[in-house]
Amino acid sequence: MKMVALKEFRYSGKQLLAGDSFEARDRDVRLLRAINNAKLAEGVDDPDAGGEGRQKGPGGPAKRTYKRRDMKAE
Repeated sequence: MKMVALKEFRYSGKQLLAGDSFEARDRDVRLLRAINNAKLAEGVDDPDAGGEGRQKGPGGPAKRTYKRRDMKAE
């Protein structure tokens, strides 16, 4: 995915300066955006804009009861 560097950093063995455009792997796009090292280039669709396939709220297990009948509160 096409991105633009916001500050100087090393990516894929190359030293990038602020304003340099580069091609990033899909798995690295979210990481580079989260740490404010890069932004998507102009005209590139945002993959996180839809929010499809993401969980909302806590992802923990549902509340369950005791499986054994002899376990009761006193």
